[in-house]
Amino acid sequence: MTQVGPVGSNGGEPLAVLWSWRQRLEQGEEKAKEHETPQRRQSPEPKDSLPQDGPLDGPKEGDQGYLPQLKARLRETLGDVSGVVRRLSEVPPEQRTVLHTAVAADPAAAERGLAWLLDHFSQPSAVVPALGKIAPALDALIGTRPRQLDLFGDALVAAARDARGEAWTDEDANAWRDAWRFMVGWLRQGAQLHHGETPYWTGTILGHDRRRDDVAVLTVGTDLPYPFRAGQRAIVECHSVPGAWRACWIGDPPAEDHHIEIHVQALPGDKATGALVRDGGVGDPIRLHAAEGDFAIEPGRPGSVLIVAEDVHVTPVKALLSELAERGDERVVHLFWGVSTREDLYDLESLREHATRCAHAFVHAVVARGPAHPYTSGSLPQVVVDFGEWTSHDVYLSGSPLAVGVMRNMLRQRSVDPRRIHTVTLEPISAP
Repeated sequence: MTQVGPVGSNGGEPLAVLWSWRQRLEQGEEKAKEHETPQRRQSPEPKDSLPQDGPLDGPKEGDQGYLPQLKARLRETLGDVSGVVRRLSEVPPEQRTVLHTAVAADPAAAERGLAWLLDHFSQPSAVVPALGKIAPALDALIGTRPRQLDLFGDALVAAARDARGEAWTDEDANAWRDAWRFMVGWLRQGAQLHHGETPYWTGTILGHDRRRDDVAVLTVGTDLPYPFRAGQRAIVECHSVPGAWRACWIGDPPAEDHHIEIHVQALPGDKATGALVRDGGVGDPIRLHAAEGDFAIEPGRPGSVLIVAEDVHVTPVKALLSELAERGDERVVHLFWGVSTREDLYDLESLREHATRCAHAFVHAVVARGPAHPYTSGSLPQVVVDFGEWTSHDVYLSGSPLAVGVMRNMLRQRSVDPRRIHTVTLEPISAP
């Protein structure tokens, strides 16, 4: 049976801490033996209590005694948890590591996390799996910058020192450094639990807005910063259908609070997207693979911009409109959003709000069936080609492969240069 010890088989500095601690204990035992009677020395207690099926190069069972001692010292010297977190979140952006950014984005969650770690510090079997949940994303974020962990550890010791004040001692500093070495070791051990898996981010659904019977807008907060660009899609797992990953559009550019707006459409016969839309709720756990896609509006080009989006595929356009506004792009933008019925315009007000931030952006809603007033009625491709002449525009098409193909062909028939037409579709991830 494999045991979860304080550190993994690689050992490293945490293991050296334990060996040093055990050596001090053994030296004390040797001194005690000098005063024992010869008869008592003949039957000593075995020093090595490691079970035969445990890791031969790992810490001994007796080493666990150091963890409660260290835990007690940390609690004694911590002082104010909120003060430590506040100091970590106040580090200037240019000095922040990935972990600093996570703390600054959600200080309350950081306080809960630090308190939980202190409560369970003497229970590696609980800490390792918990850290394993963030290890894949942390590895992906750190990449080739391994010093980030060391820098955050130094910052944690400094924050604890500042919170402690004049009562702080060199022994306190050593205890916190030892604790951080253990945390790094446990983090690496947790990463091994997911070795070979695609990196993922863990998070929580903070908002669940059911806009249509088949569409929900989720506000997601992740434990670590989730890197993405405007126009990309997130790969989302439904927690009630483990292993079912689905591509979903992101509706806003990256924000300082690290909250993500994700639009999910329930696909016919698909349990995962159906559960996310109809059964999901605030507080549900969620996992995300890395964002993907390269839907972008090229800056600095002459002429105007035409965007044609079908149904829920308008979602990334919102993020792109915000990006245009942020960089001060003054080109004229015409956006046509096509839906089946008037009731399907679930995000029109938000879309218009994003458009008003641009210098010259116009939103045209197109309804294919039923009453359309006050919007335009008709087939989306036909309405677009009848509206005006687009040969001088950069064209961006977003929708299903069929809709994008039809739209592209009709524009080419109207003499639009195919090199100026950019297309994007949301290909579904195969169901398990």
